[in-house]
Amino acid sequence: MKKQTLLALGFSALFIAVSADPVMAYVLLSPRRRWASTPVTVRVYNVGNSTITDGSGGVNAVVSAIRAWGIISSSTTSSPAVRGSAPATIMLNTNGGLCTGNCLAATLTGYYTSQAGDDRIYDADVYTNTSVQLYSSGESGCSAEYDINGIMTHEVGHVIGIGHSNVSGATMYPSISSCNTSARSLSSDDIAARDDLY
Repeated sequence: MKKQTLLALGFSALFIAVSADPVMAYVLLSPRRRWASTPVTVRVYNVGNSTITDGSGGVNAVVSAIRAWGIISSSTTSSPAVRGSAPATIMLNTNGGLCTGNCLAATLTGYYTSQAGDDRIYDADVYTNTSVQLYSSGESGCSAEYDINGIMTHEVGHVIGIGHSNVSGATMYPSISSCNTSARSLSSDDIAARDDLY
């Protein structure tokens, strides 16, 4: 009888472990902050990156890719980013003096106002390391380049108030290998972070 009870408890524990929600390890920016309303407007400057040969320098691919968050209104713009002035703008053609070496892209996340524990973002611009070889969904094949679709989907996570995740494979994980397109799709951890804020 004791053996059957232990066996039943073992199956119960296994069932609970299998049916439990996955562990979330997302991190929000500190202090916690978000945009006042959705959809969040993010523009992609229409001067693309010279290493991307898809016809628009990655601009059109990024406009589509960042919609993966489900709360983004994206389009192109002929106006470059103005730091501290909305809308959030993605610059594919310059590092903005911010992103060199191993950095693939950088997002300025310091433009927000404090509102009694509910801080509000009013701008967040993204700059791209132009010395890195990049490719987009509009190109065929990859040979050691980095996927601009996934990189900018990650950076827009910062734009909306999310920090780096500890979950390997999440879009908001802080590193990615060349030719890896997994960051184009949000993981449950990324979605939980978005839903926590919005």
